[in-house]
Amino acid sequence: MVLHGHFEVNGHKVNIPSYQIKVGDEITVRDKSKDSPRVKELMERSADRTPPAWLEYDAQEAKARVVALPNRDQIDAPVQEHLIIELYSR
Repeated sequence: MVLHGHFEVNGHKVNIPSYQIKVGDEITVRDKSKDSPRVKELMERSADRTPPAWLEYDAQEAKARVVALPNRDQIDAPVQEHLIIELYSR
């Protein structure tokens, strides 16, 4: 979704998946993308999910604001840090 330019950060289109966000950044779905069937489906599927504590989310406006950077224990994705370190230490 990011690669295809469906999001904006602070009003600027972002299409780089590794884009570094900062505290206070506002992430929105682009107006052109709000009517996309795929975006609508994803928003409906995520409507009942609770956003993480470090993120404020407004489902009506399709925007989020970063209120803090997450600690490692706040990230629930299965990440094996040692594999990342091994890759970049080559």
